[in-house]
Amino acid sequence: MFKKTIVMVAVLLWSGLAFAAHPLITDDKGTQGKGKFQLEVNSEFTYDKERVFDEDAGEHVTEKTIGGELAAILSYGVKDNLDIVLGFPYQWNKAKKDGTVESDVDGISDISLEAKWRFFEQDGLSFALKPGVTLPTGDEKKGLGNGRASYGLVLITTKEIEPWAFHLNLGYTHNGYKLQEDKEANRKGGI
Repeated sequence: MFKKTIVMVAVLLWSGLAFAAHPLITDDKGTQGKGKFQLEVNSEFTYDKERVFDEDAGEHVTEKTIGGELAAILSYGVKDNLDIVLGFPYQWNKAKKDGTVESDVDGISDISLEAKWRFFEQDGLSFALKPGVTLPTGDEKKGLGNGRASYGLVLITTKEIEPWAFHLNLGYTHNGYKLQEDKEANRKGGI
């Protein structure tokens, strides 16, 4: 036991920094199977600090933003080839200017509801459709949601050639916004 502890401490002392991110948003054709559940929990943390010129104050100030999201995604197999997927996100964000809190918000964000239907599977080639809607459950005035329902559809293609699997996702998403400033900030086209 002592040797194992020494090895663990040595590994930790000589290890470097590692940076991780959410997996790619590419989906595969896999479904849970009738009567089976899957619970995914993921999180994201953000930190931004920069020195900017504040025109109102006439001087440079330090702006710091800390935030994140914790999300739980529950999938249920209605049939072997059909899943219902619910996403429950919780967000938080705190912004400071020269140490003074400018905003501090947290709460439930917009909940998502999706279905994944695998409609074709033969010789390692599979196709699935994944329609979804995002419900305006978050407070858009606090920046925790869009204020309007959003929707989308993804065509998922998976080709398995042992030991590899290739995935192609083609999709369309329409984001609805209730607040005019959100519409303008996320408008179509360039800057």
